[in-house]
Amino acid sequence: MHKLPLLAACLLTFSMFGCQSGNQVSNLKVLIGATAVLQPGGNPVQDAVIVISGATIRAAGVRKDVPIPQDSERTDLTGKWIVPATGGRIAPGEPADLFILNSLPSGAQAAGAPARQMIHGQWQ
Repeated sequence: MHKLPLLAACLLTFSMFGCQSGNQVSNLKVLIGATAVLQPGGNPVQDAVIVISGATIRAAGVRKDVPIPQDSERTDLTGKWIVPATGGRIAPGEPADLFILNSLPSGAQAAGAPARQMIHGQWQ
């Protein structure tokens, strides 16, 4: 009879630990595989990775040079272009204000879904 309350207390304790760890949602977003124009007038970076923490860019560059955090929301943008919002740059510490384009900045068409926009790290 005394084992039942002890068992119930153990199960309650384990369930509380389970709620606190493991299933937390990260505020990290990772954009992977697009061609990115990191600054106005700059050369495009193919197969780019952009890591966004909250409303700010944490890292940006070629996939082989930018580690992808394990606990992150990942968006594959292969075949797309990423450009900074008007007057901005894609660089660590900068606001995550980005345009995802289906066509090259020169106007030539690329295949894919409609363009998207990110403002302060949030998809619009």
